[in-house]
Amino acid sequence: MRTVQAISVQDYLNRYYKKDRYTGRGAEYAAALLKSYEFEYEKNGYVCTSRFDNVTGECIAWPTYPGK
Repeated sequence: MRTVQAISVQDYLNRYYKKDRYTGRGAEYAAALLKSYEFEYEKNGYVCTSRFDNVTGECIAWPTYPGK
């Protein structure tokens, strides 16, 4: 899994999530996805995205904390 850089969950999604699968599905879907990722970040201390949904083509995570 590749660790990537971002300054917030929203920045992470804007930088790495494929546009057609994030904002390309409409504002309501994008808001729900952001809310879901923010919940995961608060719960786990990181978020990750499959290689199919992000622009790198690799499994990615931001940030990662040992032991979480």
